[in-house]
Amino acid sequence: MLKTAGRVCVLVLGFSASRGFADIAAIHAGALPQETAVLAALDDARELEPYSHSFVAPWSFQVTKDEVAARLVKDLGFLHAASNAHPENAELLLLTGLVARYAYNVDVEKSYDTAMDLFGRVEKLAPGDVRGPWFRSTLQCQTSQPQAGAEGFLKIESAHEWQKLPSAFWDDYLECATVTGMPAHALRAADHLKALSAPASERRDVIAEAAAKRFETVDLSKQYDPREAWTAQSLSEGFEFTSTACGVRLRAHGEWTVNQLALSKGSCVVYFSTGPYKATKHRLRPSVMLLVQRAKDGESLQEYAGKLIKDGSIDKGGSVPCPVERCLSFKASEPGMYGKDGDGKGRLVAFERDEPAFPGLALEAPHDAPKPDAKEGMQYYRPVQTQHRIPGKLYYVVLLDAASSIEQPAMGDFEFFLKNLTVE
Repeated sequence: MLKTAGRVCVLVLGFSASRGFADIAAIHAGALPQETAVLAALDDARELEPYSHSFVAPWSFQVTKDEVAARLVKDLGFLHAASNAHPENAELLLLTGLVARYAYNVDVEKSYDTAMDLFGRVEKLAPGDVRGPWFRSTLQCQTSQPQAGAEGFLKIESAHEWQKLPSAFWDDYLECATVTGMPAHALRAADHLKALSAPASERRDVIAEAAAKRFETVDLSKQYDPREAWTAQSLSEGFEFTSTACGVRLRAHGEWTVNQLALSKGSCVVYFSTGPYKATKHRLRPSVMLLVQRAKDGESLQEYAGKLIKDGSIDKGGSVPCPVERCLSFKASEPGMYGKDGDGKGRLVAFERDEPAFPGLALEAPHDAPKPDAKEGMQYYRPVQTQHRIPGKLYYVVLLDAASSIEQPAMGDFEFFLKNLTVE
């Protein structure tokens, strides 16, 4: 991938102008003013789309970049004049915005602001039309701050059945997911395109192959350094920890102590001390632990979980949060375990997850490209590798250990942990 001071592009070299883009095909010619200048601009934009759909560096086409820019500027002139005469024609505004977006990709000044303004006007005139936010999101993804564009794509996706979105949408989505560091989303977009029988695209194949190479297989015999297996992010209320290998993202309050973050021989362990809280005699710190392990053949989740909590019983009346559709909940008590501070109180929540079709999808979030140094011109960066989720069905178990005299605040910590636990 590469970046410039004002834009981001996917570095895919060696393709001719015959590569297939279809954003312009989403324009309904019959809804445009049937004027010679407008229809001619549409035809010209269709011809220039292969050169200007995305920012290209280095330029490798027979037609010069200056010629493409000059023709798009001329087309914009005709379309702006027509837009002034037909200000309520959303189709015309959409076409004009799309041509301005193409002009931006060949460095025409002020074209970005023009396109963004036009797409905004389209959304006001036709709020149910997916093309305005789609084209705007694609443009944002072609800048040096593509996160907003990716968020736009995710919003569109969440509001529509994927089969009803056009192939061109998914091609743009694929590129945006690539530049915003979401390889699982890119792979899913490529899979959707295949299911939609989209026309073959060598460019798409290369991008999808690059996304697949972003994932590294977890070595099930290795003990990983925590920094290899986990990433941490500071939040206003504490910290967020993510492990794509373990298929999990979790949160911890800032005052909690991290005792262990591990990935060893295909198993994951997270161990926090919460509190401290004033017990009957001492100040105590409850413990919250997460275990992730591959399911063994012939061993049910209940059998697995039952081995982890001493003298535990299924908590049929429990109402602790469940991060997935169905959880098993256990509770246990050990009299006198904490002396004057009370009995030992244990809680356990267990659930299972099959390997998802696109591991990593639930844990990905878009981010902007690294900030460029304008003094250094064109710069390159290599996306970080991502560990692939441990294969197969995984068992997840969350345990609480606390003294009875501080059970109430400890349960609050336990429930906070479960409510903020994301698994795939």
